[in-house]
Amino acid sequence: MKKLYFTSALSLFVALLGFTGTAEAQCTVNYLQNPSFETPVGGGLGNNFYDQSVPGNEIPNWTISTLLTANIVRTDGVTVYGGGPNAAAAGVQYLDILTGGGDVTFTQTFVLGCTADLTFRGDFAAREGGLSWTAFIEIVNASNVVVATSTVRNSTPPDADNDPAFDAIWYTVNGTATALPAGTYTYRVTLPEDANFDNAFLCASPGCLLPVTLKAFDVKLNSCVSSAKWSATEETNLSNYTLEYSKNGIDFTAVSVVDASGINKEYSVQHVPANGKAFYRLKMVDLDGKVAYSKLQVLNINCSKNTILVYPNPVSDNLNINVNFVGGVKTASATLYDISGRLVVRKLLTNGTNTIDMGAISSGIYNLVVVQDDVVTTYKIKR
Repeated sequence: MKKLYFTSALSLFVALLGFTGTAEAQCTVNYLQNPSFETPVGGGLGNNFYDQSVPGNEIPNWTISTLLTANIVRTDGVTVYGGGPNAAAAGVQYLDILTGGGDVTFTQTFVLGCTADLTFRGDFAAREGGLSWTAFIEIVNASNVVVATSTVRNSTPPDADNDPAFDAIWYTVNGTATALPAGTYTYRVTLPEDANFDNAFLCASPGCLLPVTLKAFDVKLNSCVSSAKWSATEETNLSNYTLEYSKNGIDFTAVSVVDASGINKEYSVQHVPANGKAFYRLKMVDLDGKVAYSKLQVLNINCSKNTILVYPNPVSDNLNINVNFVGGVKTASATLYDISGRLVVRKLLTNGTNTIDMGAISSGIYNLVVVQDDVVTTYKIKR
């Protein structure tokens, strides 16, 4: 028998967020994650049960309204599975609910960075000999108010779903929403008993669905070095992050560009700021060119010692040496040696960011010796 059985951090992200830039209207890109339930990959054709109460054994990117076991059916388009479609509406897997004690909801949360129009849809199918039921999709705001509802799929056996071959038919429900303000929303699917669901879809025009959902963004000062850390729960179509720095909160320069990993979704960058106010923000760019900015993080810098920061390490092209001299020290020197002690590069350092081009240098381990006044510091650099 088949059985079927984002969060306070998202609210934080809305508070952190400010959206700038323009994007062409588009309603062809699906911003939902795992929309056809293709992960986790089923253990074989037919029923594959996933216990939602066991950490790590959930259906990725989706939240279920109950801890019943979620059943993902893996199809081949031919084999009869004893109820439900022989082929998925999209891909080769779909959700199936046999019993659940009533309606079950599957949800996925998204963030709008500006006022937008939405288009959303999904596909429903019935099992053979099933119950009478009604299924639909809703868009719900952060106050749990339904702001848009799709067309409704009603199933009243016997109907066209219940053909003798059990090759149930998929029916698409559609919905739209106009001029939704920026904020956090939920795509919510209501599935009754004896129902299947597949091919979830959501897009926004004019492209206000943000490419990333930040979980946190924080900048702290440690020994006159700023340490920026951030994490994300979603990175839909995201290209990269840029940590930006400003002395006045208006004119920003890039500190570091970090490619979106899509794996651990946790990042950190260090920077040596000048004395005074230090403003930091994240610039987030997706593959379609849409841009979003985090809220500013502000530090008060009053460092009375010279500070040097060497990054990145390992290095592939440019090695940056960021220095902040205070008092009478205006210059220092950096010397790069290979593992045999042979001189590779010698460079005078001035306030700010100094760069050593290591793109043409052979891979290996190098020693970077920095001298300022009578202080000598050695850094082991991997190329």
